[in-house]
Amino acid sequence: MKKNFIVALLCFVLFAGAEVSAEDATQKVITKVEGLYCPFCSYGLETQVKKIKGFKSVQINIKEGTAEIEFKPGAKVSEKAILTAVEDAGFDLDGVKWLTGKQK
Repeated sequence: MKKNFIVALLCFVLFAGAEVSAEDATQKVITKVEGLYCPFCSYGLETQVKKIKGFKSVQINIKEGTAEIEFKPGAKVSEKAILTAVEDAGFDLDGVKWLTGKQK
């Protein structure tokens, strides 16, 4: 009985803090960007993406033509804001895949 109690207590302690609300979760998206060919292109895109409210970080893969963008927890980010940033950098957005969080 005592052993079962200890196991149950350990499980509770381990998993009690595991649940994260949507407001606390970091949002991540992968964007497919047409026309992303060189480091100068990458810099221009990064500059515009940093202007999105709630921006946290970006990883650009020139070879694949993608940008993985991470936003701060609780940020309300729309696909339109991402589209605007990509277009303002002079590129076409070919797709957005939400990895975590929900589109607002």
